[in-house]
Amino acid sequence: MGIASRYWTLAKINSAGQLRREEIAPAKAFFRQQFAESLDGDVADTFIQRQLMQMMRLLKSDSTNPTTAESPSDPPHPAELCLRCFISHQIQQVCVQLEARFGRQHGFTRHDLFPFVLDDDGKLGQRSFAIAILQSFDPERSSLSTWTTRLVKHHRELNAFLLECGVYLLSDWAILNDTTTRKLERVFAEVYPRTPLEVKQAIALLESYHTVYRLERLKQRQAGNGGRQCPPPTLSQLEAISQLLKQKANLTLSPDSVLTRLQTMADRLRQHRIATRRGTPEKSTPEIPEPLYSCGSTDGEDDPDQFLQRYRHHFTDCLNRALEQVVGDRLKSIKPPKNKHFITALQLFHCRKMSMTEIATHIGLKAQFEVSRLLKLKEFRADVRHWMLNDLRDRVTALAKDFLDPNQLQTRNAQIEAALNQQIEEVIGSDEKQAKTPKNYISDSFFARKLCEYLDEKIVGDISS
Repeated sequence: MGIASRYWTLAKINSAGQLRREEIAPAKAFFRQQFAESLDGDVADTFIQRQLMQMMRLLKSDSTNPTTAESPSDPPHPAELCLRCFISHQIQQVCVQLEARFGRQHGFTRHDLFPFVLDDDGKLGQRSFAIAILQSFDPERSSLSTWTTRLVKHHRELNAFLLECGVYLLSDWAILNDTTTRKLERVFAEVYPRTPLEVKQAIALLESYHTVYRLERLKQRQAGNGGRQCPPPTLSQLEAISQLLKQKANLTLSPDSVLTRLQTMADRLRQHRIATRRGTPEKSTPEIPEPLYSCGSTDGEDDPDQFLQRYRHHFTDCLNRALEQVVGDRLKSIKPPKNKHFITALQLFHCRKMSMTEIATHIGLKAQFEVSRLLKLKEFRADVRHWMLNDLRDRVTALAKDFLDPNQLQTRNAQIEAALNQQIEEVIGSDEKQAKTPKNYISDSFFARKLCEYLDEKIVGDISS
């Protein structure tokens, strides 16, 4: 078992919202008397909890006898106190885990979460969250730690707070399980516009996922061995989804690509749910802006799809090449060891969402302004914008030749360059805007994600080697 003192020490918050631990003497004496052999850690928590629950039930059955019934002023039975102490520690641990997983990126700490769920003061008459957990607990169906974790993550006020911070606790796979194809199509139409071909492929992917993963999940649950958490798809499931996708949409994807697309789809649905529940519906914001759609020919039904697919590839590739060029130029112009500091600071800011003050401490600089001076983010983004525009303009002009006749192309050159300027500005400007308000991130910007991918794959290994 774990530490025995969890059964007689109550985790609670004081009037100032600070966490403190209070030793409950009756619970300690009772536990030491009833479970002396467990003090050395030789008895499982499940056994202890079942024994304590039995004692509570016996007490409840005795309460129907007027000669043994408890008075409202009587203190809680020590068996109940032991369990409430244990629950308080588990609640604390769940808050710590939520902070570790989401806190830095979304701007909260465990101390922001405690007031929602740590409301037990150890008294009998108080209706606390811990008592509600205890009253609904069945030791024959789960452990007390698992049950407590589940109820904390479903706590209404706690979830409302997390949503305000941009956190939605369902796993990707649970989100995909309860999303219909009609809902997916509506989300794409309203928030993440896609071409008809892309929508068709996304629907086929979700249908294939439902056929393989969700069906197996339902069978496992019916057999009583599915568990409550939705695990990631197995390799065999991903291979089966890939085969179905080939049949449904004539789309060939590797298992890794299937996994990536499913995770991306789930992320879009997650952000939509967060925005909907917060009452702040998202605006239509595709990852790569697409006003160039109108530059393509409309003579054939598939031409716009072909143009956009090829255009998106060029847009992403040009951004990657611009990042490589600008980061490389910076590294050449910055002398060691500041070149390593530059890369580290760039990664901490864009990929781990650290503040300039935190970064200064991390890389050994004295103050925030030194980090700002090292990164020169405004200049950095301007250089990326310059390199990207020159590269993308040449590529799109060549691409447009396949969709426009020479006369149209000549008259569209100015339009194309203006559209490219607008699109590049939207992507890079979006990153600049989000970087000023890191606590309000709902998701990373496209610019930041590509920069982080580049740093992870191309730079960090080279610098550290």
